[in-house]
Amino acid sequence: MCKFILRPWKTGDEVALRAVWKAGFGDSDAYIDAFFSCFLKPGACLLAEADGRPVSAMYILEGPLLRPYRDRELTSAYTYALATLPAYRGRGIGAAVYRACCEAALSGGADAACVLPAEESLYPFYENAVNNRTVSAVREKHYAREDFLTVRPGICNLIGALEYAFLREELLAGKPHSSMPESYLLWQERLCDMFGGGLFATQGGVAAAEMDGDTCYIREFLDPNGDACEAAAAIATVCPAKEYFVRTPLFFDGPGAMRRFVLGTLKQEPDQPYPDDLWWGFAFD
Repeated sequence: MCKFILRPWKTGDEVALRAVWKAGFGDSDAYIDAFFSCFLKPGACLLAEADGRPVSAMYILEGPLLRPYRDRELTSAYTYALATLPAYRGRGIGAAVYRACCEAALSGGADAACVLPAEESLYPFYENAVNNRTVSAVREKHYAREDFLTVRPGICNLIGALEYAFLREELLAGKPHSSMPESYLLWQERLCDMFGGGLFATQGGVAAAEMDGDTCYIREFLDPNGDACEAAAAIATVCPAKEYFVRTPLFFDGPGAMRRFVLGTLKQEPDQPYPDDLWWGFAFD
């Protein structure tokens, strides 16, 4: 039995937190530095300490404003980047950290504590750890670069984060969606500067694209009348990659298969049916 304590992070934990992060995700120092500089604030991380050092950690960030109904909003916190050192896995430590993050988020005033599992196999872990439900679903389509050879590219122009936010809210008005904090928009813009991609205005909407090596993830394509393939072909002209993944909301016409996306534990069950098509969007994926 491994004994551990749960506590908030404190100044001096940064080196250990970096080691836990790298063990879990393998990200570069540049990425971790950027994340810490933007989001590692007091109260923004809970960790498990064992054998005198942090061995597991997760981050609690300001979440989007959830708008599942026309007449009601839910505040949220976003729990992110749960990782545990390899020698301490399989002992329930990570689950304890996650539960503590959810409790802290809900006791701190959020209506919902949300999480996005990194892959499908992790959904049962998060569902079993707390009373989670699906709070957002997406439609996702994969394209290879060759799929664009016979496609006439649409229009895409780079725009800034604040203009993107304004256009995004216009497109999603009246639809079940999440309104992103300014910090998320600026973070997405920073990721694009670091790794490639961008925030784009398309023919009749917007798209957020992010590069990861030879893959381009179009984290959201919002255009009620647009063609996702034409938009992806346009983005491919400025974001060359071998493959492209495009996500669209369920309430807009778009290609691809539906899948669950964000999970959330709610402080209080809603008094009306929760929509199954709430659009989450990009950032922290």
